[in-house]
Amino acid sequence: MKVLLINPPCGTRTIGLKNLTKIEPLNLELLGAMVKGQHEIRLVDMEVAPKDLSRTLLDFVPDIVGITSEVVHVDTAKQALAVVRLAAPHCLTVVGGHHPTVWPKDFLHPMIDLVVIGEGTTTFAEICEARASGATSYNHIAGLMIREGEQLTATPLRPLPTTLDHQPMPDRSLTAKYRKDYYYLWERRIAAVRSSVGCSFPCIFCSCRVYSHGGFIPRSPELLVDEIAGLEEDFIYLCDDHAFHDPARMYKMADLLLTAGIKKRYFTYARVDSIAENRELFELWARAGLSLVMSGLESLDYEALKRTGKKVEKGREEEALAILGDLGIGMSAGFLVEDNFTKKDFAKIDAYTKEHPAIILTEFTPLTPLPGTPLHRKVEGKILTEDRQFYDLQHFLMPTRTPAKKLYRLMRDAYGKVVWRAIIRLGLWRPKNWSWHYIKMFKGLITNFFALGSAHIEIDKVVRAEEKAGS
Repeated sequence: MKVLLINPPCGTRTIGLKNLTKIEPLNLELLGAMVKGQHEIRLVDMEVAPKDLSRTLLDFVPDIVGITSEVVHVDTAKQALAVVRLAAPHCLTVVGGHHPTVWPKDFLHPMIDLVVIGEGTTTFAEICEARASGATSYNHIAGLMIREGEQLTATPLRPLPTTLDHQPMPDRSLTAKYRKDYYYLWERRIAAVRSSVGCSFPCIFCSCRVYSHGGFIPRSPELLVDEIAGLEEDFIYLCDDHAFHDPARMYKMADLLLTAGIKKRYFTYARVDSIAENRELFELWARAGLSLVMSGLESLDYEALKRTGKKVEKGREEEALAILGDLGIGMSAGFLVEDNFTKKDFAKIDAYTKEHPAIILTEFTPLTPLPGTPLHRKVEGKILTEDRQFYDLQHFLMPTRTPAKKLYRLMRDAYGKVVWRAIIRLGLWRPKNWSWHYIKMFKGLITNFFALGSAHIEIDKVVRAEEKAGS
């Protein structure tokens, strides 16, 4: 049986990191590994090579198509499946991933047969086995939403696993031809490793807790170190929701990396309270190669911070930045952009960043009502558009008190300062550090610069079109 796995591209309206970063589709590599040896498998990464789907379908007519989707991929996933249907009208189409799990109703569509809810490796393997045996019904498989006419019907819930150790090593041979094109900002080559899933903190704007029901699902340090040891790439993205949730596990992982003599550099997410409370752990990880952490500082106004449900004690960010500075670990600091921001608010963040040399990057994120989150439930009636391409953490999706045109341009100008500061603090301006890869990064920065300048126009066009269609 032929199985086609598709990583859909971001749409043209989506801006931000999509123009600056390409990460391997790790979830699809896991699915491929789960059914390897039983079926003929192809993987198409349309984010890197948009035309590869049409090329692949010329000589590979699939029986099953599995496609992944984050929130910004809703439209492009459906468009990709429409292309597949023309070449393989009788194939079974399956969509899974983070967004289908937290908001399956976005995938009630004629091009989609099954929606996988939760961790999907076992579910997908069972779907493939059933299809190969000639099944025409999938009601016996847990963890699905099945399209039946104009509705989705749920099969019995598949409980989330307590560990990820049952999952195979990702089959990276499926992405071999794309790997040279995976990068992160100034890092020319990158590999992704998932060491855990889930977060227990109640931030109102984050869907990670929704996906994992507030649980934390780890993978054993031994398996992780085995996986990392086999990677050719030197820069590793630990793509966890909260990697340092369990300090004891991370102590063991760092010890194993050091004992094995594995010399890589790492980037992952870390809450500032985790850093402040575990200096020795981060000292160990600095020795193991941790070079960059992303931390959501969110706001310099502590009262505003409390409204987000962040639950971080005042002053923890200062402790964390001091520790990172001492250890030589950089921070990518995330700040929420509120709807009443002015030039003074951006200047305040800029001044704070200048005072803290450990901050290598600054990210500005409009408060985004991601479907399924407490924030979404709270403001659902105020959301401007359901066009998921705009749910990229760079668009304002609710009415703003400061005119949207001004907010986007203030954010664009603030990013200009961020770029120059990063170039200086990373030493990218030095001839010895130059790489031709930087041309790709600067092209992405230029694209974002112009997109932010006209973002208010693009979203206004869509809002007016939706209003006209609904009248």
